[in-house]
Order: sequence, then structure tokens, then C-alpha cells
Amino acid sequence: MSLGARLLPAVRAAGFVLAAALLLLGLRALAGWMVENHLRHEAGRELHALQAGQPLWRWSLRQPRDLVAGRAFGNATVRGGATGLKVSSRDGKTFELGLPVMRPMDLAHWPQLWLVMRVSKAAQLSLVVQPQAQAPACVAQTDAIPAGDAATFVFDLRKLDWRHADSSACALPATVAYLFRLRVQLPAGETLELREASLVAERPVRLPGAAPTVDLSAGREIDLLEQVTAAPTMPAVPLVWLPRDGSVETWLQLRDRLHGLWPAAIVVPAGTVLTPMADDTGPAWVGWAVCAAYLLLMLYAARREIHPAWDVLLVAAGPLWLIAGLQWGLHASAPAATAFVAALVWAAWREIRQRPADWHWLGGKTTDWLAPLALLPVAGGLPILLGHGFAAPEWRHAFLYVGWAGLQQWLMLAVVLRRLQRWPGGSALPILGAATLFALLHVPNGALMQLCFLAELWWAWCFLRSRRLLPIALAHAGCALLVESGLSGAVLRSLEVSARFFL
Repeated sequence: MSLGARLLPAVRAAGFVLAAALLLLGLRALAGWMVENHLRHEAGRELHALQAGQPLWRWSLRQPRDLVAGRAFGNATVRGGATGLKVSSRDGKTFELGLPVMRPMDLAHWPQLWLVMRVSKAAQLSLVVQPQAQAPACVAQTDAIPAGDAATFVFDLRKLDWRHADSSACALPATVAYLFRLRVQLPAGETLELREASLVAERPVRLPGAAPTVDLSAGREIDLLEQVTAAPTMPAVPLVWLPRDGSVETWLQLRDRLHGLWPAAIVVPAGTVLTPMADDTGPAWVGWAVCAAYLLLMLYAARREIHPAWDVLLVAAGPLWLIAGLQWGLHASAPAATAFVAALVWAAWREIRQRPADWHWLGGKTTDWLAPLALLPVAGGLPILLGHGFAAPEWRHAFLYVGWAGLQQWLMLAVVLRRLQRWPGGSALPILGAATLFALLHVPNGALMQLCFLAELWWAWCFLRSRRLLPIALAHAGCALLVESGLSGAVLRSLEVSARFFL
């Protein structure tokens, strides 16, 4: 055997390692680029709203899901409508409507609550605020709400008589980050129609200039922010520069901490030039048109023998649109969610047509089970080295995660990997391709993307050897639960993906 033939396996292995390292760096760079763009767009929309005199905290209420828990707290029914939420009292007793607090609210600089609503009979309204989960709630009763047509009711929160549950006096919190509710009492059978709520400043606030109010670009410790809060001249809308070389986890951790200090702070990477940006949400028909084109392309391909590359693209496009396209936030985009389901149906139909399959869920040798599960000690060791100790997951969550992991691995390995195998070039390309797609389905969570990429490299190799899927699904679920219970909030921000990662 020649020297070149003996060195070929080592060269291939080195090339594989180099490609994997470059993909790891690329995934991290992609996450950083997406988070930076999100922060720029978030700052641009906030600046545009401030310049236009629009409220930063606004709740447009049309469907039950626009409320906390999607329901009233009490004996009342909630129905959606084109003009607003319709809430009917069943027994005339008090009920509460929770307005989602997606980011801390600044009641010191935006102290007026505007409610657009109508009631069928005169009602009593109280407001409930709770600044933090551990802090006591404060309640204030407003004037009675008269029956009549829809109108805008303005309440100056500073002038209300705020009380604790024991009736002791309570100062209006300057910042509320946990709970904001409307407490309503209506006669039985009567209805409240609630259209919109917003916090409004008494006078226009001063906008930041080009220079940062707080410059963290030198990478100073986050605890130094506490010293800045004592500055008597801190404006309502400070501009804060983040470290340019920070990770996405550091950026979002700093953003959350800064909004806890100054809820209206504009937080961007250092050197960002602020540009006002209107809400760029396009018309709903565009998303449905893209979804329809995707479905028509599937129908066209279903009648023909297509190249494996097109098969992979059709399978991957729906999930990538939903997740990498940032279409899954507090609620998933309906067209993208439809495309995601269509991709699963397409993959299942293609698999059924290829029966008998060359893979199995169960069976195999002992090593077919032990090899995928070998990552469990690694996943368990990471929280010990880098995390905060383990917090046991709720059993229903763990049970459901096994099914979710099985679905993901079926899509990645039984569907995508086996189609990539039909391309020339050996097993390296299928393994790298499946692992990369698996990582992209966790965008823009940078650290999680890298962990998923490395884990899927191993599991893809295991699948090529054993063709057994259940051991890999169980290993995936076990590793994810260990990482979630021990690394979330430490190395990992969370296990959320898509636009949910920013919440």
C-alpha cells in the first residue's frame, strides 16, 4: 500500500474535523448577526414610536390569547372579536384580566393608563400591579365606569390611592416587571368590551443623541450598572452601548438587566447608528401566498421522481421558515406553522412510499443502545462544570419531550440523513449536513446551536452504524433535559428558539 493510500484516512478525518470546526464558528457568527439585527430593529422601532408620540407599552386586545393565560381570572367568559375582547360576567363577582408584561414597564415616566373600552352596565374597575414575583401587589380603585359607547378612559396612576392587600398604604412602583391586571366587577350577564390599553407619558420625553448615555463597550462587569442608577440625571430613554465582542447570551442578559433598571432604555451593540424604523410587518396575504406556493410545489413534486436534493429542500423549507425565519414568537405565524406541518406530512408520505424502510425504531445489539446514550454523562457533566446545579423537570414535560425528540430525530436521520446518503462523497457530507440542519432548527440560540451540532454529529454516525432510532431519541431527550435543568440561565439563556429566544 502506498504512503498516499495510508495517509488518506487521516486526511479525510482532518478535513472532517476542519469542516466541523468551521461550521461551529459559522453557527456562532450567524447567531450573533441575527441577534445584533434584532437589537437594531428593536431600537429602531422604539425610536420611531417615541418620535411619533406613540406609546411604548400598548396592548391591542382582539383574541383571548392577548391576555395572560388566554382567559379571565374569575367567573367570566372571554370571547374574541374584530373590535375587541368581549368579557361577560357570569355571577356579578369580581374577575381579573391580566395584561402581558413582556418587558418591564416604566410607570414613573409613563404614568397615564389609557383604556379604550365600553361596558353594557356601569362597572367598578381597580388596577393591580406587582413589580416583582416576590414583592407584594398594590391595588387602586378607579372611578366607576359608566355604561355607553366605546370611549377612551384616562387614569393618572400617580393620583390613585394604592393599597396593599392588608389595606396599608403602597407607593406606586416606578417599574413593574411581573404583573399588571384589570380587576372588574360587572352585574351578572353584563359585558365589558376591551379594545386597547396603553401607557402614555404626560409630556414628550427627550430622545437620546448619537453618544451613548451608558457605554459598556469596554466589557465592564454587569454589576457596575448598579452604580449608574444613582445618577440623578439619568434620562427616561438612555442609550446604552453593549460590548462589541459579547456573545448573544451576554447581549440579551445585559438587555434584560438594563430594562429592569431603565425600562425604556435603547440597547444596541457599540457603534450602532440609530435609525427610526416603522413596524415592517407586511400584509398577511404575503405569508399565505408563500405558503400556497410551497404547497403547490409539493403537489407538483409528488407526481414525479425528484432528485434527493429537492426532497431535502422540500422537507427542510417549512421548519426553517418557521424557526430560522423567526416566525415563532409569543405565537407562531399561521402560514409558517402550516408550512411546518406540511413538511412533516410530506416527509411521512415519502417515507410510506419507500417501504420497507432500511431503518427501525427498536431492536439491534446492545452497542446500538449504548453508543447514543454515551452522551448522557457528557450532558450531565456540563452542568456540574459550568452550570448552577440540577433542577428536576416536571414529569409531564419530560414525557412530552421524549416524543418531541423522537419527531426531530426521525426528521433529521430517517428522512434527511438517508436522502443525503444518495449523494456521492461518502458519509461525511450526510453527517455534516444533517447536523447543520439540526443546528439551524435552533436558531438564533448560539450556544444551543453549537451543542446540537456536536451532538447530532455523534448521533448521525450512530444511526449510520445501527439504523436504530429509538436509542437516539431517548439520548436526545435525556441530554436536552439535563442541559435544560442545569445550564439554562448559566451558559445557556434558555432552550427557546426562533423569536421566542428574544422574549
